[in-house]
Amino acid sequence: MAARPINGEMLLLARNRRRITQTELARETGVAQAAISRIENGTRDGLSQEEIQSIARFLEFPISFFYEQDPLYRTPMSLHGAAFRKRSSVSAKDQNVVVALANLYVMHYRRLLEAVDIEPQYPLLQFEIINDKSSVSENANGVTSASEAARKIRSSWQLDSAPISNLIQLVEATGVLVAEGDFESADVDGVTLRPPGMKPVILLNKNRPVDRKRFSLAHEYGHVVLHTFPHEAMEHEANEFAGELLMPRSSILPDLKRELSIPRLGQLKYKWRVSMSALIYRAKILGAISDQTATKLYKKMSAFGYRKQEPLEFDIPPEYGKSAPQLVELHLKDLAYSIEEIANAVRITPVEFANMHGIPVSDIQGTPRTKPKLKLVANSG
Repeated sequence: MAARPINGEMLLLARNRRRITQTELARETGVAQAAISRIENGTRDGLSQEEIQSIARFLEFPISFFYEQDPLYRTPMSLHGAAFRKRSSVSAKDQNVVVALANLYVMHYRRLLEAVDIEPQYPLLQFEIINDKSSVSENANGVTSASEAARKIRSSWQLDSAPISNLIQLVEATGVLVAEGDFESADVDGVTLRPPGMKPVILLNKNRPVDRKRFSLAHEYGHVVLHTFPHEAMEHEANEFAGELLMPRSSILPDLKRELSIPRLGQLKYKWRVSMSALIYRAKILGAISDQTATKLYKKMSAFGYRKQEPLEFDIPPEYGKSAPQLVELHLKDLAYSIEEIANAVRITPVEFANMHGIPVSDIQGTPRTKPKLKLVANSG
């Protein structure tokens, strides 16, 4: 049978999503590894129909997926590892799994947005950190630090310096899509993609505690508003931005200057909706405690096992976004799509689509009807 063209990047994405090596794929499908390698590298684009069916069946993607031409990202704008650790601590395989998942979410949202107009409540501001203070006045978007950018963001959201109750909805109100995905064993907190023709998409690890997801979201949003290209200082700047956004110096400093103990940190965690570890780190950065005091507090937390899991009695309530779930809901309810229809449109199985978007698998049913175009207002209310 004549060979058919196949998109090698889609094959690579599917393979990374399933944590399958070229060798494993070749062994399980009977397709030569040399052919798989050449397709993924763009030097060959043909497979027989039987080979394509074998690959699709093993990787559990519809055959149509491998012919998609969506722009994909092998390197994201940001990939945030475990809190206060560098990306290099995350294995290449884990990075590939998370980036593949993020690409799938972007593909889904790109399709879903074709039928929906989103009207942001707040502008998506962009800043450039400029060392020379004299040049800031010449650059309307110039700031002298990531902390200054965070204060400007809070001002644009019409917030005072009090704790933020729902960060996801505020970020969404600028048009950014925020989703939570299953990163499995990957020690990654969040990833950001900036697709052409779309607002950025931030994907968070749904298996993290609420306080950690909030810091990760603030960190990733720092990349969105500060960084158009990667550079050496960007992780430090994103952490600084997140610290000031969630724990403004002007209002949290009095709380941190009082003697800090484990119970006191728990109270502050509930108030500021950040982890106890983040509070210790913030106190040290702001000079409210010494390095030695911070080390003692970290050791106390380790002794109680709180570095791995903070006390349950200090857990904070979850917060939920609206825009991404509403995109799916509008298609299912207002546009009367079935889950099978949407899954077919985004080239994925109905079960995987349901799992990715928090839909009970039992809901996989329905029939199509007339589908008008709708408008979705993204706001923080």
